[in-house]
Amino acid sequence: MNGGRREMRGRNLIQARILRGVILLLFGVLVVDLFILQIVQHDYYKGQSLQNRQVQIRVKAPRGRFLDREGRVLADNVYLADITLPRGAVTEAGPDSTLAKLLRWFSLPQDETLDRLREQKEAGRPRLTLVANADMPRIATVEERRRELPGARVEARASRRYKHGPQLAHIIGYVGEVRPEEVGDEDDHRAHQPGDTVGREGLEAAWEDELRGESGLFLKEVNAVGRVVGSRDIPLWPVVPGGDIALTVALALQESLMAAMDGRPGAAVALSLPSGEVLAAVSNPTYDPNLFTRGISSREWNRLLDDPQHPFLNRLVQATYPPGSPYKIVTSLAGLKAEVVGKWTHFEPCWGSYRFGNRNFRCWRRSGHGDLDHAGGLVHSCDVFYYQLGLRLELEQLRDVAHMLGLGQETGSPFAAEVAGNIPDRVWYDEHYGPGRWTRGVLLNNAIGQGEILVTPLQMAVLTARVAVNDSDLVPHFRLGGDDASSSAGRPLPLDTGDIEWLRRTMTRVVDMGTGTRARLEAIEVAGKTGTAQNPHGEDHAWFVCFAPASAPVVAFVVILEHGGHGGAVAAPVAARWLTDFFAWRERSSTGGA
Repeated sequence: MNGGRREMRGRNLIQARILRGVILLLFGVLVVDLFILQIVQHDYYKGQSLQNRQVQIRVKAPRGRFLDREGRVLADNVYLADITLPRGAVTEAGPDSTLAKLLRWFSLPQDETLDRLREQKEAGRPRLTLVANADMPRIATVEERRRELPGARVEARASRRYKHGPQLAHIIGYVGEVRPEEVGDEDDHRAHQPGDTVGREGLEAAWEDELRGESGLFLKEVNAVGRVVGSRDIPLWPVVPGGDIALTVALALQESLMAAMDGRPGAAVALSLPSGEVLAAVSNPTYDPNLFTRGISSREWNRLLDDPQHPFLNRLVQATYPPGSPYKIVTSLAGLKAEVVGKWTHFEPCWGSYRFGNRNFRCWRRSGHGDLDHAGGLVHSCDVFYYQLGLRLELEQLRDVAHMLGLGQETGSPFAAEVAGNIPDRVWYDEHYGPGRWTRGVLLNNAIGQGEILVTPLQMAVLTARVAVNDSDLVPHFRLGGDDASSSAGRPLPLDTGDIEWLRRTMTRVVDMGTGTRARLEAIEVAGKTGTAQNPHGEDHAWFVCFAPASAPVVAFVVILEHGGHGGAVAAPVAARWLTDFFAWRERSSTGGA
């Protein structure tokens, strides 16, 4: 019996040891698991926990502003409120869904709204904008009834504002939403993401990298339904605002030029001398760039696209025109350089036309100008004099002088769509008409700025400015104090200084007693050249180019009015009106009253 008890105690002892071993094993496993959870995988599970109550929010950088040369704001940002929904709102839109309720409460057109939301979803937007730039009653509805509207949010959004609308549309341009191919890595908060805006035209596009800044990244605390409840954001990456850019344009001078153009189709530009800074520049007709920030309708977009006057066309750098008589500046300088004409040379008198081959080439003045020397030919813009001068030149001689004055090539402006125009030479005519299939008769039209010659208004401003200050390196600048701005004179033109001085004196006579008398000012001497460019599509284009004061130029000005008629009658008064305002503005600026 004692043996039985000992055997029983032995089994109990073994079972107790086994049980104690199991308990110790389980406790050891628990300790190891706790060690792994709390020490080894601490960071992983901490991140998982945070994701349940914190979300990463990308904060867009405010876009840099545009200022005029006197510090006035031209373009900035305003903050609007949008009503947004999660991406699944479209597919989960039942009769009692948040989307269905808001469609009813806001009286939104269902099919059109759903199509718009689907487009946003396909574009990859993280949230869908149901109502952009919402008014206060709608904002109040969402905020007051948030329990009935799970997923709906009122979100602040920065919107571009162009404070002077159409006045600077072709210079500043506008912004638009990024396209799918422009979207970067979704994990890179600094890259473009769906819903971001980028510069689409003008300087907004040219200086996009500097204006856009860098978006930031923040942690925000949220509740179970995703609504932000924390009062303190944790910054992960700081927001870097876009840089402000000061333009060379003076708002007062831009407004004056818009008024002087009076809405007429064409373009005008003024350059400060000797720097080449653009003081004012207008392209008409224009448009309101704010349409693209507050949402342009398909109807309005198609109306602008189909407008026969092409309001989106930046006539300063994208439209090309025959230069007409202002090109006689090139012809005169080319003739003097080639020594085929002198400053007081006389050719055959003008009796209203010139016979070449079997064709009569008319002068603009049907009764003719009679006997004129070289200066008289320019002052009175006699076509017959320049026909005869042109025949004494080669195409390459005209081309070379035109190029050194800035024609037939891009000006170096920041506009991506700038065109080069055309200054034809022998190679060009051979390519377009075939070798031997054109005659020297083309020189008659070329000499007076007609035929196949095409220039932009900004190129003509460069020509005028280079002649005014004898600077072959002068180019237009749109940014005040930029790295490309020139504060000192460049290289003189590779022309005889006496020839340039003669030309400037003769251009002064154009305004004093020739075709440009309607550009005269009372106290300021103006040097200029009128032009009436033939237009195969309608009424002639009216040109006027000038600089002032004639003896010590501080400004160059060019204007073209499409279908305007005679340059002296139509374009020259625009110059007179703007120059009057310019010199008054300059006087105020010098005395601190601007």
